[in-house]
Amino acid sequence: MTVLIERLSLDWALATLAMSFWFTALLRDRAVQSVLTRWIALADIRLATHAAALCAAGALVWIGLLWHARKPVRDRTIALIWVGVAVLVVALAWISAPARAANIAVEELSGWRPGVYLMTYSMPTVLAELMILVTAVSLVWHWRQSLARAVFAGVIIACIAVSQVDAWTRILTGWLITAGVQNELTVDRAGTNDLFFLAPVALLMLLALPSIATSLAIRLRRDPASRNIAVLEPMWADMMDARPEMRLHVKARKTLPQVTEHRMRIEIEDTMISAAPYLAGLGPRPDPSQVCQALRAALDAGEAGHHYQDATAPEWVGNEAFVLKIARQWSRTRPGPDRATEPHPREVTA
Repeated sequence: MTVLIERLSLDWALATLAMSFWFTALLRDRAVQSVLTRWIALADIRLATHAAALCAAGALVWIGLLWHARKPVRDRTIALIWVGVAVLVVALAWISAPARAANIAVEELSGWRPGVYLMTYSMPTVLAELMILVTAVSLVWHWRQSLARAVFAGVIIACIAVSQVDAWTRILTGWLITAGVQNELTVDRAGTNDLFFLAPVALLMLLALPSIATSLAIRLRRDPASRNIAVLEPMWADMMDARPEMRLHVKARKTLPQVTEHRMRIEIEDTMISAAPYLAGLGPRPDPSQVCQALRAALDAGEAGHHYQDATAPEWVGNEAFVLKIARQWSRTRPGPDRATEPHPREVTA
């Protein structure tokens, strides 16, 4: 919610980033490598590790575009991102072919390959982080507008700073090896590799936990909005069947449960307001069963001929908690099997 962008697209981008990080970390683990080397060469595992890192860079570009524009990214743009990632992976495979044939690291080769390989591998991450960095700096600069966003952006900036050091030292190491220079940087670079990678990734994973938990709750229909929708839906469906003119014709390709619940509540409230002549005699604190009986009478017979034609809707119509009580009573007294005219909010297309 801090990022304020279209949620479902962000979920896919974050999931892709998280999976790429996990694959990168696992493939760099010696215990995992010892198992995988029974079937494939260590040099090929290293290429797969770098391919996973390039996928993370593609996900960062996706997240950066979402965060900067604060609107969904076009499918064509997403496709171009992954085509670019695929081209880079193929390029790494071609550059590292001699090293993989000998089952050695690219850094052990001489000539142009170490410099070009490490630059091709590292530069996409450098560029992918720039858009995120610009947006984060902007949020910190305007910290008075939202301190929470500024703190969030500050953590992102710190992670990017460590990642940039990691990438640029890797690029410099590659070109030093190509130039035939051996110094402390080329010797110690491997030892600091895990520190540069794992520290910011661990922090980013911690930042992503709230988003992951919320997304899981939504997908498992355990979030408050999804539970409220399940309660409201039978009454809402009957109301929309009887008063289709009260339905909001909103075009939404993918709708969050919170948005669907809000829309349903508006339609229910509008329907109750239209049935005000039947509700006016119930008093300020009616029993939910009385409200259900009056509403059914209004939906079945309409407003014509009722002696409260000029009545206004009671105040409890806008009470969300009381409307939920009415909806529960409606479901208990509803004749016949439940009839739903709209799929679950995860699949809403109307």
